[in-house]
Amino acid sequence: QRSKLVPASRVGEMAEGGAGFGGFAAWLDQDPSMGDLLAMPDPSTLTPLPWNPRVGWLSCDLVWQGAELDQGPRNVLRKTLRSLEARGLAMKTGVECEFFLVDADGSAPADAADVQVKPCYDAHALLRRFDVISEMMEAMEALGWGPYQADHEDANGQFEINWDFDDALKTADRVVFFKYMARSVAEKHGLRATFMPKPFQNLTGSGCHAHVSLHDAGTGKNVCSGDGALGLSDAARHFVAGVLGDAPALAALTNPTVNSYKRLNAANTTSGATWSPNAATWAGNNRSSLIRVPDDKRFEVRLADMSTNPYLHAASIAAAGLGG
Repeated sequence: QRSKLVPASRVGEMAEGGAGFGGFAAWLDQDPSMGDLLAMPDPSTLTPLPWNPRVGWLSCDLVWQGAELDQGPRNVLRKTLRSLEARGLAMKTGVECEFFLVDADGSAPADAADVQVKPCYDAHALLRRFDVISEMMEAMEALGWGPYQADHEDANGQFEINWDFDDALKTADRVVFFKYMARSVAEKHGLRATFMPKPFQNLTGSGCHAHVSLHDAGTGKNVCSGDGALGLSDAARHFVAGVLGDAPALAALTNPTVNSYKRLNAANTTSGATWSPNAATWAGNNRSSLIRVPDDKRFEVRLADMSTNPYLHAASIAAAGLGG
């Protein structure tokens, strides 16, 4: 994540002209000779930092030489959602963000007492981190995200916080903010929050599961339900087929690091399962498949891990679904 800090007295200038960045320095596909890349703030995303309310966060769209930067991740998602809208559909997502709380040096889970072989949903381990988890949940409540549960996940030191689903772009903005918030709050408590897919070889990795629903672009009505297999409509099943058909290509975006593939198709962990897919399959309420269909209103794409770019994650699902 890259940013600039702008005094409130100069925000108007940034809103009109953007903040300049060297694209090469920010890991974009540019070189130092290519001039400034402008980050144009989206005023609808203004979010005060709950742990430092003097600072406001703004998501930005990238502009270069007077036009949207083609490879700007937020631009890619917006463009893909427009293509979906042209087909009469809108996509909403709810993303499960898994993360580890580890020692400040990153060497081990921070809670030395968190040693159960199957620690998922461990009430004691969850409450020992109440100060960190509750601070994040209270911040999300104040921001209007609608957090509704937090739990200890399948690995020692691993947690997840869930909040209400929303339009895919808004959810992607929130995932970016969530990762920044989790790291900041953890540091405040002397810990480190890591979203590395597989920080410990013997423990379950951190997924980034996306619950996807399709809606009529005009009315907002959910159009996933139907008379087809697993209770899905033709549109939803074709969308799912597109995601399954493109799964190997999607992995380049949803699982972009070498460490990602220590989570996918990994050997069983100490808990006895990896909870990650190893084939392009779909099923009902089956958490080993790449796509799980828990009910007729949504489907869960379980491929990605937490190293994925949240905008490219959503865009890749939308693009593959369009192909179906």
